[in-house]
Amino acid sequence: MKLKPAYLALLLILGSGSLKSQDIPPPNPGLVINIVSGYDIEFVFDEMSEYINGIPNAGQSTYIRIGAIYDWRLQFKADEIIFYGTDPSHMMELNNVGLVVESNGTNQDDGSNIINYAKFAPVALESDDVTILTKGSLSNRGYHIENRFTLKWEMGTRLGNMNPVRMIDQMLSADIYTLNIILTLSVVN
Repeated sequence: MKLKPAYLALLLILGSGSLKSQDIPPPNPGLVINIVSGYDIEFVFDEMSEYINGIPNAGQSTYIRIGAIYDWRLQFKADEIIFYGTDPSHMMELNNVGLVVESNGTNQDDGSNIINYAKFAPVALESDDVTILTKGSLSNRGYHIENRFTLKWEMGTRLGNMNPVRMIDQMLSADIYTLNIILTLSVVN
């Protein structure tokens, strides 16, 4: 008997109609997040190795810039408590998705200007706000040159605090799972 791998696709919607970013308290012209590219992220599981090892970042990234006259914090969260498939009875845990943040700006993310909690290992997606970047011992104020970041998305890799169970062992139904991710930029004292 020959086994055929089931087809599972996950589409993370980070797009213009579905991406939600907010400055707290709104509106705040001194605190701005600009999503330059990477609004829609899509992971397609069509090989057995992807079900076993997950899909690390392979071009699945979102490029952002932060302009701030204040010290700031960036958090992310899902707008649902679980992924739902096109069939609402198909569900998947949020912590199968994680991200690593790469700093491309001149503000250092070594704890001096910025503390980057997602620098060395992915931080898992949750339904509650998760801080990924915040002020370090110095100020993280600045504009597009100082505060440029690439959010590198991955799924099912079991790294960092992501779900430790392989995708193949989670008994997921073949479906397309979607949700919105909210980026929240706020002032830090």
